Amino acid sequence: MAADLHNRRVIRVPDVNGKALDKARILMEDAGVGNVVVLYRESYEDRDVVLEQKPARGQMVYEGSEVILWIARRGYLEHLPAIYRRSDAVGRNIVRDICFVFEHMFGSIDDKLADGHRYYDPHIAPVEFLDWLANWTAFATELDWPLEKKRALIKRSVDLYRLRGTRRGLALFLKLFTDHEPDILENAWPFKGFRVEVEARIGLDSVILPPMELAHCFIVTMPMKFEDVTPDMVIRIHRIIQSEKPAHTHYYLRFAEEKGDAELREFFAIGLRSGIGIGAEVVAALPGEESSGTPPKDGP
Repeated sequence: MAADLHNRRVIRVPDVNGKALDKARILMEDAGVGNVVVLYRESYEDRDVVLEQKPARGQMVYEGSEVILWIARRGYLEHLPAIYRRSDAVGRNIVRDICFVFEHMFGSIDDKLADGHRYYDPHIAPVEFLDWLANWTAFATELDWPLEKKRALIKRSVDLYRLRGTRRGLALFLKLFTDHEPDILENAWPFKGFRVEVEARIGLDSVILPPMELAHCFIVTMPMKFEDVTPDMVIRIHRIIQSEKPAHTHYYLRFAEEKGDAELREFFAIGLRSGIGIGAEVVAALPGEESSGTPPKDGP
């Protein structure tokens, strides 16, 4: 036991008399005091102000030693008739002592009731209460969302719920989450059924899409470059769109593209400016024909 005490760090107890309990806890924690016991004492001082501490300020204690703080409380006795507030000949009041027993038992509940208004404001509500607060409006949040974004979205959850399934509601949700105003084009689809990639290998990177009902389609364009967006952000944007769009609709997500100096133009369009087997022939040169393709003249 003596060896154990020898290895423990010695710390000086700070002075917290007259300070609020929250500040007193911070000072004790900074000083290295982790074992703080809070007791109530009847007083007309402001609620939760430290009235006395033990050990007193400046005393040296081992790390982990118990420090007792007496804080000001009016006590449940103030809710009883005046006859129960009288003390005996030695200054004791049994009813008051019994009331303080119950106040210690339900002190944490009383604190929550006193600060109940904080739980209904997403900007100051405890972090562990945010998900429960979001469930009031069936607003689903993810645990790994940034805390500031989560609070801002829950603050607007009622507006988002009223606009759920609409273009305006989806745009508002994406703007709150990404800080960018998206462009949502309804009744549109970027492809018309046949999609050819870079190498145009049929069956490998060419896709024949099923018929799309444009009345149930929309395109979401985010004003951000794809290179500047993290994969995690792309996944979250997809989840937001899937949760906010009508169930029967299809969407296409794309990001802003850089425009070069020259506009990209189509170089081959079937049925518009070129035709295969129409107005053009590809024939092999006959033996004896000149390289220019002109047939030889007959005779000298």
